[in-house]
Amino acid sequence: MNHVRGDTCERARGSGGPARPPLENHWDAYWSRLEEHVIFRVEAADYVARLEAAVGFGTGTRVLDFGCGFGFVAELLAPRVAALFAFDASDHMRRQVQRRLAGYANARVLGALAGWPSALPFDLILVNSVVQYMAREEFHRWLEQWRPMLAPGGRLVLSDLLTDNVDPLREVVGMLALGARHGCLMRVVRKALGELRHYAGTRRVRPLFRIAIGELRERAGQLGLAVDVLPTNLTYRNTRATAVLSRPASDR
Repeated sequence: MNHVRGDTCERARGSGGPARPPLENHWDAYWSRLEEHVIFRVEAADYVARLEAAVGFGTGTRVLDFGCGFGFVAELLAPRVAALFAFDASDHMRRQVQRRLAGYANARVLGALAGWPSALPFDLILVNSVVQYMAREEFHRWLEQWRPMLAPGGRLVLSDLLTDNVDPLREVVGMLALGARHGCLMRVVRKALGELRHYAGTRRVRPLFRIAIGELRERAGQLGLAVDVLPTNLTYRNTRATAVLSRPASDR
């Protein structure tokens, strides 16, 4: 589970980083109190395996994990890619991922107020289970910011997109099945299901953002990005969608 989630960000300063629009204060209190669960680590491993099979990455790939959450995905990718940058707008999450990535010389955690590197375009920008927590205008602004951060031929991977109504019960069953396959079903039942009640309460107050694929194609097309919707989502939530937005390799 990844998080941009909350925390108003000022524009980036220093080191020539791109100016970043402020994030609305959505879900901030929820992410600030969230504790690590075993299911988050299991979800991360499942996501990375699906990502490798469907999109691909390698030892020369430069990756930005945007909305990195606790950093489980970043930790799995760091030893397998050339460079790994992780960002989360939550101070709580950044502290967690900083600790998790401390042993990797090729990994860096980007602060909410720090400048981002302008000389290192990314081959992959991963935005997993994040867009639904943004406001529509916020997402559109970030899309404009992600575009120049892509290297020629680079890809922006937006996963867990809500494109239609989802069945929460079906997603809970999917989570339990994932936990069972990885031998941690009872720990998931004891801890994650309790957390889901709090999540559902927050969701009722702050509804999730749903984006139409047609709207996404239009916005991306205006920025010169091609959109490919994968046959299946990159997480176990199979009623959601993953879209891969690509910058042309000839765009230099």
